[in-house]
Amino acid sequence: MRHRKNHIHIETKVPDPVSAEVWRELLEVLETADSFGLVNGRSGCIAWAAIDRETPATANAARGHGNQL
Repeated sequence: MRHRKNHIHIETKVPDPVSAEVWRELLEVLETADSFGLVNGRSGCIAWAAIDRETPATANAARGHGNQL
């Protein structure tokens, strides 16, 4: 975990192989972040997420996590 001025950045190594159940759980957690991604490299697959320090109250609705009219 790294604290930045505007966000918190988290990284974790994705196990290889990864079961379908673990993959689903990882994606469920990642989608709650303000931004996320996967990076494949020589050392394997790394999942990362960034959480804004000052997320507006409407961010969940804008990302589809809240109830919209």
